[in-house]
Amino acid sequence: MEPSVPRPDRETTGVTLELVIPMYNEEEALPRLLDELAKTFSPEARAAHRIDRVSCLFVDDGSRDRSVQIVRDAADSGLGMAILRLSRNFGHQAAVSAGIAHSTADLVAVMDADLQDPPACVLEMLKEWRAGYEIVNAQRRNRKEGPLKKLLYAGFYRLWSWLSPIAIQVDSGDFCLMSRRVVDELNKLPETLRFPRGLRSWVGFSQTAIQYDRPARSAGQSSYGWRALYRLATDGIASLSLRPLQLSQILALLYLLVSGVGIVALLSNAFRETDIRTQLNWMLVLILLGNGLILFCVYILGSYLGRAYLEVKGRPGYVVEERVIVAEPRGSKGP
Repeated sequence: MEPSVPRPDRETTGVTLELVIPMYNEEEALPRLLDELAKTFSPEARAAHRIDRVSCLFVDDGSRDRSVQIVRDAADSGLGMAILRLSRNFGHQAAVSAGIAHSTADLVAVMDADLQDPPACVLEMLKEWRAGYEIVNAQRRNRKEGPLKKLLYAGFYRLWSWLSPIAIQVDSGDFCLMSRRVVDELNKLPETLRFPRGLRSWVGFSQTAIQYDRPARSAGQSSYGWRALYRLATDGIASLSLRPLQLSQILALLYLLVSGVGIVALLSNAFRETDIRTQLNWMLVLILLGNGLILFCVYILGSYLGRAYLEVKGRPGYVVEERVIVAEPRGSKGP
């Protein structure tokens, strides 16, 4: 999508940048990430890209290792550092939402702590923001995953795009850059169960994407197992589209039509000399097809009903235990 209004003033405007970084048991990857952040956003780089201040908001999603302590020890990295500690593990999407809700900078970038989201890409996104875009997504051109995961990821994004009533950027995860205006609009949305990558498409505004090759994890193990990925996929579809419900309605009507034709055919054959086993076989096919269709529709309804049940309760998506300021952000010219 082209930027709706050209913004030549952005070329010379100094901005503040905040990196929202969810983490859960990332003690092995954090030292490398902190080194990469310090290099990428050095005083010289900040001055060259007209970034007044850079701060990192690490959202601790109930880590049980030394992740929090490692970030606390990074006070001399030259960047602003803060830790938002959640009271327990609420899940990656809740941690992302918490970071976005507590961000304060002109521009907010969301990235993972495992270096699969290269910090250097944020500077490329910044160039697109200066060109007039409000949201800049990072689109995965290639990813270092097993063939099965690659296939499932590609299938999910294309299914999600087909089911979605709005245009979305396929192969784009949580890694993105958003303007303050977009962040404020996201924080106004009332839902508790949030799927940020879908919501940032829903709010609109001018969006574009940069392409990058997603590397393998720098260290440690992914907290996203198959169960978590399945839950993420179903939440993503149910949070943005009613088309699965509409599909179940269409299938129900089609089955009703087929059943009506089948009943008429069976009744007409009852007065003819036909093999009773043939009629019973056709009846069995209709019964099995109907049972399968009913279970499939119940599965779809359950996804939406479960989300509605949790939303109606009105519980927050996360609970913040504390916010710790590790180091104040420094200006583009250093201390």
